[in-house]
Amino acid sequence: KLTRYFALMLNVVVLIIDTLREDYGRGLEMLGELGFIKYENAIAPAPWTLPSHVSLITGMYPSQHGIHEAYGVYADRELMELSTRRLSTLNHGIIGELMDEGYSVYVTSANPFISPLYGFTRFTENLIIGYTFILCEKYEECREYEKLSSMVKDNGYVGTALKLIGERSFNLLNKTLRFYVKARVIRLATGLGIYDPTMEKGSRIIMDFLSKKKLSEPFFLLINIMKAHGPYSPKDLGEQLSFNAVLNAVLTGKLSDEVVRIWRSNYPKHAAYATRRAIELIKTLRRYLDNSLIIITADHGELLGDGGIHHGYFLKDGLLRVPLWVKWPSWVKPPRQVGPFVSLTQVPSIVRAVINNEEPKIGANVAVAESFGLSPSSKLSMWLNSLPSRTLIRVFTHKVRVYARYGAATYNVNLEEFEEVNGDEDELMKMTRSLINDLDPSGGYFD
Repeated sequence: KLTRYFALMLNVVVLIIDTLREDYGRGLEMLGELGFIKYENAIAPAPWTLPSHVSLITGMYPSQHGIHEAYGVYADRELMELSTRRLSTLNHGIIGELMDEGYSVYVTSANPFISPLYGFTRFTENLIIGYTFILCEKYEECREYEKLSSMVKDNGYVGTALKLIGERSFNLLNKTLRFYVKARVIRLATGLGIYDPTMEKGSRIIMDFLSKKKLSEPFFLLINIMKAHGPYSPKDLGEQLSFNAVLNAVLTGKLSDEVVRIWRSNYPKHAAYATRRAIELIKTLRRYLDNSLIIITADHGELLGDGGIHHGYFLKDGLLRVPLWVKWPSWVKPPRQVGPFVSLTQVPSIVRAVINNEEPKIGANVAVAESFGLSPSSKLSMWLNSLPSRTLIRVFTHKVRVYARYGAATYNVNLEEFEEVNGDEDELMKMTRSLINDLDPSGGYFD
């Protein structure tokens, strides 16, 4: 009865600040004034969005849940099917568990990977928005924009206008014209260099939605805001500059001086904006703070020329070390960190402990991150198939990075060799080989 009582009182909020490195998250220090506790050395289980989020809600590493990149698994095709099937099999992790206990679940995301397209289909209500070239700021306005965009796609601008006139929907017609003019003005201003549309990537819409929405308690709320994710420059609105840079870095080991310069110049501003937005979002939820467990973190960081560029492939500290702040409900004594590292795979066990009125454990002696290669679109399938097999083996390979008291090591599972060892080599090698056996890879990577 006591457990059920606390379950009915507790709300859970997980806020993901997409692509925020730990060392650029200093703006989150203001969370301390709202009762949040900072935990050290949080490690993301993967260097990009989808496998990291799945690990966070299932408590499993990528090789265990099987939702990750691989040779022949394209992000816009096979990965959609794979992720949908596996998430269903896993009951959506802690999301499914809480729904089965009677929780309402809200998924609000500016990232298309965290959407029904990739199997995030268990929710009471969801809000999925794009994160580039946003023309609206209010939730209802964006719903109208989506409706009108669909009509324009099917009928063209003239056909849509005639259809709205025929239906005497003059209000919508007026809004269509306003969106059309606004889009043209923004594109012109962007081209002239007098406007930068890359900073705001949807958090205002999410904030508007949450400020007006009465959430049915108890609830689980998953939020993904796309700050401090790219693009970082109007030159990269389609993110082609980013993709070319990471592709060149992976295949040739060479970094684009221009991209590194842009990233190093602009990323700090985007990261600072991200932390401000996160704090504003939490203040929007202020009425729920006392009886909520709130976890604020990032799914991964960003490389700025320090071991690579962009994200999604490399296993480096700038990608894997993320901020972690927790606001415990009023009846829970904030636990001390019991180990030097916190893997984001601990999130489900933390939630379960608080719901069951048990002392939550946070921290461990070891944390792991995994990568399986690139995550390209199917447009590159023919080009990838033309690469030499040796290149494919090198690029689409299962790598594991282990963080332990003795230091950190990166091990190439397929080639059975250590690529980087920083610390006590003997202890790290022994521990890493032991962990590889425990991970039980799903076999989805290039063999």
